[in-house]
Amino acid sequence: MAYEFDPSHVPVVADLLDRVADSAPDLMRSWERLAALEEYQLLDEDLKAEMDFLFVYELQEDLGSAGDVKLVESGLSLTATRPMSQTPASAWQLWSNVAAHLRSLVIQAHIADMLLTGKLQRKPEHAASTIAWYLKASEIVELPAQEVALALGRANTIARSRGMAEELTVRAKMHLRSEAFVANRADGGPALTLLAALSVPPRGGVFEPNERESVRTRLLALGESSSTFIDEIGKTLARLADNVAELEFARRWHVEQYLTLATSADHGMRKMHHAQTAADLASKYGLQDLKDSAVLVMQSVDPDSMGWETVRTEGTMSKNVFRAYLRRYRRARHWGHALSVFLAGPSPSGDHQSNVRSAERAAMGSIRAFITRTVFGTHGLPERTDGDFMNDEIVRAETIMLSTTSILLNLELEYVRDRFSPPKADQIADWMVDKLSADSTLAGQFANALVLHWDAKYSDSARLSIPLVESAARGLLLTLDEPLYRTQQGKSPGRYPALDFYIDPLSDRNLDPDWVRALRVTLLSPGMNLRNLAAHGFQMNFSASQSALLLRLAGLFCAMPIGMGQDMLEAQPVVIRKRLRRRLGWVWV
Repeated sequence: MAYEFDPSHVPVVADLLDRVADSAPDLMRSWERLAALEEYQLLDEDLKAEMDFLFVYELQEDLGSAGDVKLVESGLSLTATRPMSQTPASAWQLWSNVAAHLRSLVIQAHIADMLLTGKLQRKPEHAASTIAWYLKASEIVELPAQEVALALGRANTIARSRGMAEELTVRAKMHLRSEAFVANRADGGPALTLLAALSVPPRGGVFEPNERESVRTRLLALGESSSTFIDEIGKTLARLADNVAELEFARRWHVEQYLTLATSADHGMRKMHHAQTAADLASKYGLQDLKDSAVLVMQSVDPDSMGWETVRTEGTMSKNVFRAYLRRYRRARHWGHALSVFLAGPSPSGDHQSNVRSAERAAMGSIRAFITRTVFGTHGLPERTDGDFMNDEIVRAETIMLSTTSILLNLELEYVRDRFSPPKADQIADWMVDKLSADSTLAGQFANALVLHWDAKYSDSARLSIPLVESAARGLLLTLDEPLYRTQQGKSPGRYPALDFYIDPLSDRNLDPDWVRALRVTLLSPGMNLRNLAAHGFQMNFSASQSALLLRLAGLFCAMPIGMGQDMLEAQPVVIRKRLRRRLGWVWV
């Protein structure tokens, strides 16, 4: 039911508001005290709702602007009542009358601003009156510093937005208050609110003599006293700059503050965070010397000082699980048959769509979506910050699947080795060429990698499998007439691209999406990034499970009849759909 104005409500509401404002000058504490009053609790619900409406609106600084302060609805869902545009005329009539009976300067200014913002009062006289109320409220000794800064900031915003002469009066008070706030370290936030507004000249005017320098001096003093406001001070100094030299000074100051924090930090993670921030800012500003300094600090951080912790989870699993997994090898009577089973297995990353659904369920309500996320590489340095959250969750799910599957792949290879006498590399290569019509060169290198794995030389095997995947993928695309070669561009010579640029063409050529994801997440970044880690010398040793996983990826291409044309077939191939989703295979007849 909508509120209906009753003149008898005016003195009651005004008295209650003055009582709570006398003991709690800021609006939030006034509202808390009001809710506790018995007289308030006895009011009609409609009238109580209108009194609550008064406190739903608050002053907020627009941090992306030059100190603009606006009257906005609180972002707290618990305090929401209705938008100001939906306020009935009877409610505005109540507040217009209450304003004339109040003693509280803070609430007087608040109601006047609501009438101005709600466009009930549009005349310049009311805007000037609202500014005057805010200036008077800012003189209240008991008012918290932040409330004082917001009151002055709001008065300045009203005057500036309307081109009013009162802007100069407001700025003079802001100068006095900002100087006092800078002197008190606890009032750094309020000081910055005022200095941000003073960092631009009056509307239609210019800075007073020495005004710009006095604002810069206070900003630098504030920056020296606290590291909390480095970013805002840096932006304000840049806004205050009047020429290229002053702008560079502001940007260098911004970067150097983080460099100072980085060099003085005694914990590796803090040192890395501040140095990374400095490097990012220096890169953004084009300050190469400072970027180099920041990178040197990042490189100097001892990985042991970063405070990394490894979380391990152990679980007991019945041997029957592995026996059941290996049952598909039970019909094999020869190592060749067993190897055929290994090479015919599904994508080690599993079903991509299933992984997406699992990631979506795991991400639902996750706090990781609302915090800054930085991914570090095995080299101990940050690789990326705040990537696409959902994509990161999918990569996380697929990485877990690949890690689990790699253990099982290694068990499969161990089973084949232990059950059958391991053949020599040339025997394996001949078998692949004869039975699978594989390319002889690829088959030979795959056989070498497999024998190294069976000899427990896992790192040697992995270092052979990684370039084998790239070579085989390139050969497949060339066979499919994909234009890969990059001709000379300027001083850059012609060359074939790296594996990164083979995945998308393979996907466009309808390679199974599950295998596309397995290749991308295993070998590239974001993901396990094994190809680049090995190529650049960041990972020299590989585990048995990693070696088995890389063998499976290499086997995907090495087992293909890449060099065989249709004219070499005794009968044309027939495409059939296997039981595995989207798995296409050739049946030779």
